[in-house]
Amino acid sequence: MPNDDPSPLQQIPPTFYFGLLCIVIAASIRYDCYRVLGKHFTYEVTMLKDHHLVTTGPYSIVRHPRSWMRESKFLHTAPGKLITAAWFLLYLRIIVSLLLRVETEDELLRRQFGKEWNEWERRVPWKLVPGMMIKIIGCNIHEKSPHFEQK
Repeated sequence: MPNDDPSPLQQIPPTFYFGLLCIVIAASIRYDCYRVLGKHFTYEVTMLKDHHLVTTGPYSIVRHPRSWMRESKFLHTAPGKLITAAWFLLYLRIIVSLLLRVETEDELLRRQFGKEWNEWERRVPWKLVPGMMIKIIGCNIHEKSPHFEQK
């Protein structure tokens, strides 16, 4: 029963791609820092026995490229807070849409397969994550929903 209407999960906004690009760039820079530092990378500030000054790769542009986002306090600025809020709202919308879709699919399958589905539900009680019960309160599926039309 294909549905030609795209779900909210299929409608990916441009901000998602922008955020993904930022993550890829940041991860690439961070990986390059680890690669260039090699054995000189440590989690603690320290000097190794045979330490030498690393001035290549990202360190040829800035002295502390790994720490820029954290140390710059960018996320504490107005644009940083706006970006953080936008990402939070986007992911909240995606999670809510996913949970509502799960309920819709369960109801559609229950109506279509009846007893067979009920037995399967008893054998496999987990909707999304094994060991975690998810119940959407107030989610009513109506007979006139386009999801229930036979195509």
